[in-house]
Amino acid sequence: MNAPGNETSDWTVTHDLALIYLALTHGADEELDATEVDAMSRKLQEWHAHFEVDRIKSIMREVMLVYMGSSGEQMLEAAIASVGDEMPKSTRIAILNDLADIASADGAIVMGEVDFIQQLARDWQVDQDVR
Repeated sequence: MNAPGNETSDWTVTHDLALIYLALTHGADEELDATEVDAMSRKLQEWHAHFEVDRIKSIMREVMLVYMGSSGEQMLEAAIASVGDEMPKSTRIAILNDLADIASADGAIVMGEVDFIQQLARDWQVDQDVR
């Protein structure tokens, strides 16, 4: 699947994950703290240790362009559904734990971040299993 308007780049599950991470950090308080961006990069690198740092940065740039574009919300909904459908329960729980770590990276977890994580847990049917 290609991101809209970017026919040269293949959209992957890593893009979905990065988009969800970005929506958490920016969507909750409409700010993007550098420590949260670093935390997102680290978490993506943990999922894909074989990726070069430049590849992770490239994915994050692509995701930011999509997120800020006119199809950002639609792509986020698709990413959430994709991860929910394609990932096993244990992976979905691990992603939610990553989101909690990313949310706290700047030293403060805002209510919008908590709400976002809780809603994902419900959407992914793991709300009774999260730490």
